[in-house]
Amino acid sequence: MKIHANHLPPLTQRALERDLRAFPEPWLNFMDSYGVQLVVLDGQETLADSSAVAREAVADEAGWKQRVQGVVAPALAAVEPQPHFRSALVDQLHSYLESQGSPFRVASHNAPVQLDELAAQRNVTLPYRQQWKDDLLSLNAPWSSLSAEGLQSTHGIFLLPPVPTAHGSLSDRDYQNAFSTTAESVGESLGINRGAEQRVLLHSRYLGDNAPEIGGYRVAIHEMGHALDYALEGLPDSTGYGQHHKDAVLACFQEAKSFTSDRADDNVREFFAEAVEAYLTPPSQGFDFRPENHRETLQQRNPRMAAYLDHLFRTTPGADWVSQPPAPVGLPPGFPDPDKDPIYLP
Repeated sequence: MKIHANHLPPLTQRALERDLRAFPEPWLNFMDSYGVQLVVLDGQETLADSSAVAREAVADEAGWKQRVQGVVAPALAAVEPQPHFRSALVDQLHSYLESQGSPFRVASHNAPVQLDELAAQRNVTLPYRQQWKDDLLSLNAPWSSLSAEGLQSTHGIFLLPPVPTAHGSLSDRDYQNAFSTTAESVGESLGINRGAEQRVLLHSRYLGDNAPEIGGYRVAIHEMGHALDYALEGLPDSTGYGQHHKDAVLACFQEAKSFTSDRADDNVREFFAEAVEAYLTPPSQGFDFRPENHRETLQQRNPRMAAYLDHLFRTTPGADWVSQPPAPVGLPPGFPDPDKDPIYLP
C-alpha cells in the first residue's frame, strides 16, 4: 500500500510499515485495491500538499473550459444584464454546472472584484496565485473584463476555475476541503478515517515508537480498522460480508461493548476499530499508555469478537470482490452547502 507522505523520518517510516504489516497481506492488498489511501501530514502541511490529491485532480480542464464557454457565453448574451435577473441566472448556471459534473463554480458580484483579494479568500497559495488568476481571466473572457478597478462581468456572474497544486488542479470544492484538512486538525484527533473518501489521515508525531500517548496504541492500525470496516460493509452479501458483517459486529458490540476504552462503549464503528487494533497488537513488554490494548484482553473480554476477527483474517478475500464506498454524509435537500453552493461577493 502506498504511503502518501512528504517528509517522514526513516524511523517513523519503519514503524508505520511495521504496523501495516500487522494486517495479513491479502487484506492489506484488498484495502489497497478498494482504493484506501494512507496519508501522513506533518508540520504546517495540509492535505492539498499531499500527492494523495492527485486522485481528485481535474482531467481535461481545457476541454471543460471550451464546452462550458460554448454554452454559457451565448446564454448570457441572450439575457438582458439586469440585476433583478441575476439570482435566477446564478441558480440556473449553478444547476447546469452541477448536472454536468463541471469543475467550475459560480460566483456572483456587485462591485468590481480584486483578484488578489479573491485569491486570498479562496486560500490559493502564493506559488500558484498568478496561474489561478490567469485561468480565471481566460475562463471568463467572453463575458468579463479586467480594469484597474478589478474584474467586471456583464451580468455580475463569473466562474471560479480549479485551483492549481503541485499534484494537479482541484475544483474549488475539493481544494477547500483539502486545504482545511491540516496536519494539526488530524493530530488533534490522533487520526481520521474518511470512509466516503476512502482515505486514512495520520499525523507523523503519533506514528513512531517514541510518540506521545503511543504505548500499545497503534494509530495506523486503528484507522485502517475503520477503513476495513467500511470496505467489508460495502461488499455484496454473497461474499459473506456486506450486511452479514454489520450484523455480526453489532451482535458482538451488544454482547460486550467495551474492552479497552470508553469511546467504544456507545459507537459500533469505534468498537470494531478498537477490536482490530487490539487483535493485531501483542502484549507489550515495556511501558504502555494503554496496557490492556492487546489480543489477550480482547480474547478474555469479548471472545465472540476475537473469534470473528480470527475467522476474518484467516480468510483470503476473493480476487473478484468489489466493495462500494459509503455515500458522503450530505446536507438535507435544499439546505445551503457552503462547500458547493454559489459564492456571493459584495
